[in-house]
Amino acid sequence: MTNVLSRTAALVAVGALAFGVAACGNKNSGAPAGQAGQKSLVYRSSWGEQEPQAKIFKAILDDFAKQNNVKVDAKFVGRKGTENLPTEMAAGQGPDLFDVATDNLPGWRAQNLNAPLDDLLTKQVPGEGKTVGDVLPDSVRQAASDDKGMGFVPHTVISTAVWYDAAKHPGLAASPPRSWEDLIAFLDKEKADGRTGIGQDGTIPFYNVYWFYSALVRANGAGSLLALSKDAAAWDKPEVLAAAKQVEQLTKGGYFQKDHMATKYPAAQDDWAQGNSSLNINGTWLASEVKTKTPAGAKIRSFQLPAGGKNSVEVGALGWGVNVKGKNVETAKEFLAFALQSKYLGRISTEALNIPSRPDIPAPDFLADVQKAISEAPAVHKTYDTLAADKSYWVDLLLPLDDQLMAGKIDAAEFVAQGKKKTADYLANKG
Repeated sequence: MTNVLSRTAALVAVGALAFGVAACGNKNSGAPAGQAGQKSLVYRSSWGEQEPQAKIFKAILDDFAKQNNVKVDAKFVGRKGTENLPTEMAAGQGPDLFDVATDNLPGWRAQNLNAPLDDLLTKQVPGEGKTVGDVLPDSVRQAASDDKGMGFVPHTVISTAVWYDAAKHPGLAASPPRSWEDLIAFLDKEKADGRTGIGQDGTIPFYNVYWFYSALVRANGAGSLLALSKDAAAWDKPEVLAAAKQVEQLTKGGYFQKDHMATKYPAAQDDWAQGNSSLNINGTWLASEVKTKTPAGAKIRSFQLPAGGKNSVEVGALGWGVNVKGKNVETAKEFLAFALQSKYLGRISTEALNIPSRPDIPAPDFLADVQKAISEAPAVHKTYDTLAADKSYWVDLLLPLDDQLMAGKIDAAEFVAQGKKKTADYLANKG
């Protein structure tokens, strides 16, 4: 959980990435304070001082300050130092820039705290002869947008995939599973040879739900998971039962490690990194998280869960939002266009070891498969199909129910039946 805001930004429901304020930070400026004509910019960041992203962003801010005569006040407070930021922003006391992710954009929008950014799409990226709209592809802009338009400017793309070591499994690299039957055939072979097919940190509910979520949404496209929280009748769709049966098959097939639901993070992913299991479904931060546990000869690769249908690919993003009540909105927008220069976003790949929001910048080798899948995707959907934004439904209803399915305590039919009833009760109580 070092190089991406993994379990807090990409996975946890609304509010994890950018809510708050704290005292540590730094000031930088391209000219002495108070110089005539000098502009200002205030940035409050959820990244910690020692994280690669903080170091990258500080460098960009320093260059922006020097080249544009801007006094920059930047504080990198970490995930736990961001609890009061919405209140401050609502009162007109917050920073100009703050961190936003695909999954918590709905929370910021609901409070009307995001400045509209569609006008940035035609703004030039300095020195490149391209606009912001030119360098950000449709799929990435979609990950940063809602029905109100673009809500933040992405610097990093995140996604979900099934991960393996190509050095141990060259056959997967040569021919990854193209169908669910192909995947089961691989798992059966691993089991027959005495190997654990899947490493699963079962005490992390939002990791467990990857299987059901991916099976459903990859096959049926954006909105197919979100619909389950909007109408109890959506649980009756045959594709919901089909996805649940696939999860049931994994559990009953014995493809997970022994006592997988009792395995505490990061034990399963560390075991996977060390070759004690063959596959791990996870986010694009996985290889970075297990880097110190991964053997020198390993070649981390990935493939998309073979669900068929629409073959939709998850595209989420991390980026910067602009406070609609900020004192320096236009300067903040100038910074966003400045920060999208390839020389800066290239460091997201080489230093933060993530996928840059610009597809013309190669991702690290271990993320090349995901970057390619996104660029060639016939359809895309957002992280968790945006359902995690409904914290009550996500945390209190769907995740516990999915855990029962993953644990083998209920079968697919019972999962659907309970999901329908619990959703009907939830909607009735919600009013």
